[in-house]
Amino acid sequence: MNKENKKKELLKLVYILSNNETIYLIDISNLNSNQVSILRKNFHKHSIKMRIVKNTLLKKAINKTKNQKFDSFFSILNGNTTLLFSNFNVANIASKIIKDFHIQEQTDKPYLKVAYAQESFYFGGNKDLNVLIHLKSKEDIIIEIFNTLQFSIKDVISSFMDSTKYKICGLLEALSSKK
Repeated sequence: MNKENKKKELLKLVYILSNNETIYLIDISNLNSNQVSILRKNFHKHSIKMRIVKNTLLKKAINKTKNQKFDSFFSILNGNTTLLFSNFNVANIASKIIKDFHIQEQTDKPYLKVAYAQESFYFGGNKDLNVLIHLKSKEDIIIEIFNTLQFSIKDVISSFMDSTKYKICGLLEALSSKK
């Protein structure tokens, strides 16, 4: 790779790190091309992009970002590194795809090195992968809150309607008995 291409690649990586909500670094070494293709296709279905990166270039990109939050990536930047990224909050979707792939292919690859999702870091292995699978997006939490409130509001309205119905019936009976 010549200097011009390295500069372009570096700028792309800086842009990726600066402008995406969800970032995973995984190790896909020892996977064959068919397996990598399956992974890439599954990620693409959910607007997750996959890119194999050089560790030294990624270190330079981290240094160039204005945000120092990715400094914790340095400790895991060795060996094969593949970058997953998305503008959307898809933290649990990416981890589900990886976990499903583990089951289908009966392999422990891709291995999660680190993930940055919902402004938090998750470091390596199946333990954090399982945490990410159960991670709820802000939208999911808001929907749960609305559903909970909806049931509460229905109960309040229904009890109000029931009590109002009995009050009206009682009032009508009182009026009819006065005649």
